[in-house]
Amino acid sequence: MHTKDIAVLYLIKNFFGVGSVNSRKNRSICVYRVTKIEDLINIIIPHFIKYPLLTQKYGDFCLWSKVVKLMDLKEHLTSSGFETILSYYASINKGISKTVAVAFPNIIGVLRNDPIFPNLLNPYWVSGFTAGDGGFSIGIRLITGQIYFRFHIAQHSRDILLMNLLIQFFNCGKVHVRSNTDRCDFYLQDFNNIYNIIIPHFDKYPLNNIKQLDYADFKIAANLFKSDGIKNTEMIKKIISNMNSRRE
Repeated sequence: MHTKDIAVLYLIKNFFGVGSVNSRKNRSICVYRVTKIEDLINIIIPHFIKYPLLTQKYGDFCLWSKVVKLMDLKEHLTSSGFETILSYYASINKGISKTVAVAFPNIIGVLRNDPIFPNLLNPYWVSGFTAGDGGFSIGIRLITGQIYFRFHIAQHSRDILLMNLLIQFFNCGKVHVRSNTDRCDFYLQDFNNIYNIIIPHFDKYPLNNIKQLDYADFKIAANLFKSDGIKNTEMIKKIISNMNSRRE
């Protein structure tokens, strides 16, 4: 996460009671990491079994947790166990690296588990998902001077089924797959839906990271636009100048 959100990572560390939080030198990144096998087996893995991931990372978690358990049994020290781990590794995240592929050319990946979707998304989960992969933005069209509001969540195109569930959850919005990329977006720009659906949701289920500040500004600007968009244009411009990546 960005170093602005380091307090959130300490909250996560306190929640699990294990691991460490570190800032990477010369980069605006902070990381929460758990590396002890016993902590992974006794705390981290049980948590994500009870509260499963809903993206394709669920498949990564299933294979990764198998690797952790094999290592706990010292199976990685045997030839057969090591080969099994490599077959899992070949199917996790982006797959096997070129270096490992050269050293072990006969590795064959295993089948991944697909996430199991609920009938209806949990509103707390939706806010947490937005905190990680969503955003609130306001723009002004150059030619017309028209102010527009946009709420969006970006994800890999392989998670398009999940993104479509967001349409069902909010009962509005669209999903767009970007051409020539592996990205898809759930987005909403209709102001009435933003004002009557999106803002009430995040009032009730707030974000727990730096994006809460962007949401607060987004809401202030929406109220100004609702009362008198043209009259309040300059005030909205001032809000835009200190949102998202422009925030001081």
